[in-house]
Amino acid sequence: MTKQKTFWTPTRIGLTIGALILVVGVVSTTLPWRTGDESAGGGETSRPKSRNATHRELEAETREAPFELLNGKARKLSDYTGNILIINLWATWCGPCRQEIPHLVEIAEEYGSKGVKILGLTTEDPEEDLELVRDFTEQFSINYEIGWATRPLIEEITKGRNGIPQALIVDQEGVVRKHYVGFHPRFSAPQMKSALDELLAKGPGSIEGAP
Repeated sequence: MTKQKTFWTPTRIGLTIGALILVVGVVSTTLPWRTGDESAGGGETSRPKSRNATHRELEAETREAPFELLNGKARKLSDYTGNILIINLWATWCGPCRQEIPHLVEIAEEYGSKGVKILGLTTEDPEEDLELVRDFTEQFSINYEIGWATRPLIEEITKGRNGIPQALIVDQEGVVRKHYVGFHPRFSAPQMKSALDELLAKGPGSIEGAP
């Protein structure tokens, strides 16, 4: 009597498990940069969407809540009143963040003398990741302030939109004029520069309507 062969041989089981692990790995590295229909995602093939966020004001409590910069100094968002502020939420492990940072460095160089400030807030741990973030800022020649994102700051920036990078453009009076989720090397920097140019040309409250 011929013995029937079993389909699930050790080799096939191993190959199947390997394929499942690969799929899970790909999904896990993609999901943190996507936020559904209000996100651009983090891949190069998806175009970032901006939101005017109904021109909402930053929460008063959040504006006055202290956070720490990489250099150890204490700051609060209200310290930037009178300047146009780009708040960028990021992390060293985030691929799209690494793509975006050189563009922010360029914007800081081009717009710094025009009253535009950039604040990069990392989601990493200020104790465990201090040297990592410090080395990263040197490697990327970051020329703007870097700080540690507290939970209230993260909630204020994201407003329920998951994933990083995210960026807010806040006018001189503390009103959010643009909210960007995700990054694309072709579209993100031009969108930010266009918004900055419009805001600088017409003053606070100048960017009207949905993008």
